[in-house]
Amino acid sequence: MPATWYFEVKNYLVFLVVHLKANLYQTKTNMKTRNFLTAAVLLTLFVSSSFSQTSYNFNDGMNAAKSNGKKIFLDIYSASDNWSKKMDSEVYSSDKVKAALSNFVFIKLNADGQEKCSYGKKEYTAAELAKVFDGTGYPTFLFLNSDGSIISFKLNNEQTTYLSGFLGEADLVEMLNFFAQNKYKDTDLSTVFNN
Repeated sequence: MPATWYFEVKNYLVFLVVHLKANLYQTKTNMKTRNFLTAAVLLTLFVSSSFSQTSYNFNDGMNAAKSNGKKIFLDIYSASDNWSKKMDSEVYSSDKVKAALSNFVFIKLNADGQEKCSYGKKEYTAAELAKVFDGTGYPTFLFLNSDGSIISFKLNNEQTTYLSGFLGEADLVEMLNFFAQNKYKDTDLSTVFNN
């Protein structure tokens, strides 16, 4: 489930706004209450925009992709891997990356995890599913269609379904745009990276 705390905070703020708005009209409260109401609305908008692209766990992400028809960007990571940590701290936090990710359902799959995942009418642990997707080096990136089928593409004139290794902000944005624009159908991915 994507950022559960975010939804709890957002739901609380929505409740607070509705409650205060009702009180505002009933009692014609003073300016401080109106200012507080305005601040609560602005805070809700800020929280919504700041976390507009969150990552999903595998099952929730697959369901989200099916319901909205978006491709899936799958990041297979290991919590103990330094390159995976660097992706989180330096790359996924970038506004450019967040904007490019908005074209996808972003799923993070912990290659060491034991949570249950459903894929292809089978049940796996996250660790087992990572191996099904050939996630043995971290991070490993895959793209899937909204129905869960794996997207195949060319990389250095070889047909593949995944890319492993750290990607900086510029290369990740290029790769995300490459798949969002369906260039993988007729262009080698290696031609888009800024080396």
